[in-house]
Amino acid sequence: MELLEKIAEAARRQHEEADLPASLLEEILQISEGSGNVDCTIELPGLLLEQIEAFDSYAGAGCFGDAVSAAAIQATLSRLRGNG
Repeated sequence: MELLEKIAEAARRQHEEADLPASLLEEILQISEGSGNVDCTIELPGLLLEQIEAFDSYAGAGCFGDAVSAAAIQATLSRLRGNG
């Protein structure tokens, strides 16, 4: 399975199981389908997959120190699109 397919699968799973916001899911799926101008020559797709898998809607609160927030994922998506 290609990295972009893994990203899409992880995003769908986290949307269903961990309340990954629908807006992020949509943007992630667009990237995984090759829509839009995305720079995949750097390490960001691998980072994005790791972040999606570690997503927790309560990230940053209390003892969820290893969890990743929606804001962190959004920042990586912006960097993938060359906006950050």
